[in-house]
Amino acid sequence: MKPFLTVFIPAYNEEANLAHCVEVVRLKMGELNVACEILIIDDASRDGTAAMADELTARWGSVHVVHHPRNLGIGGAFITALSQAQGEWLILIPADLALEPGELHRYIDVSSQADVVVGLRSDRSDYTLLRQLVSWTNIHLIQTLFGMELRQFQYISMYRMDVLRGMSVEYARSAFFLAEVLIKARDLGYRLAEVEIRYAPRLNGKPTGAKLRLVVNTVIDIFRFWLRWMPARAHIQYRHKTT
Repeated sequence: MKPFLTVFIPAYNEEANLAHCVEVVRLKMGELNVACEILIIDDASRDGTAAMADELTARWGSVHVVHHPRNLGIGGAFITALSQAQGEWLILIPADLALEPGELHRYIDVSSQADVVVGLRSDRSDYTLLRQLVSWTNIHLIQTLFGMELRQFQYISMYRMDVLRGMSVEYARSAFFLAEVLIKARDLGYRLAEVEIRYAPRLNGKPTGAKLRLVVNTVIDIFRFWLRWMPARAHIQYRHKTT
């Protein structure tokens, strides 16, 4: 039977976190009585992540893994997950969890009233001052350029798979792809709902999402997309006014 939810876990050098993450997700989804599969995308890890993922797959029938032969980043892992997911919904949960497990029900509870459930991270107490500035700038830039009323764009969201299959993800090389999906979903008329989620800081390893190259690529992609999006949006609005 088709699972309700695919839990997609991107994993790059996450040997210290992966087994705990899978076990927590399995147990919590069992408590919630949610039929789910867990899809690990090993992004060419250089530690024991690949072997750990294979071991978890052999242990649990609901756990699957895809190994990337080269590192494609979280966006590339997202694209792979879209091609492999069997669930009606998909949620991206980092290998370090990044949320209190008891908060997962908030996504499920809202799913009957939305097509995308957007998580709002409770705090950024583990962010450096520079990372806080980057995050603030990213949020306000997207809100201003695209008229988005959402308060965050880069945290954990849950997507109806029909929404994702109805669009192409163009900016997977940068962190903008998460906002890109939300902008396109809004423009296609899908229902977006926000839920406040208690954040849990990483216990092991180091995050890889704040590299300067990724930040620069993200800003470039925001403006590339906006330059294409703005004329198309204006044309649609003009047509609505004249019909």
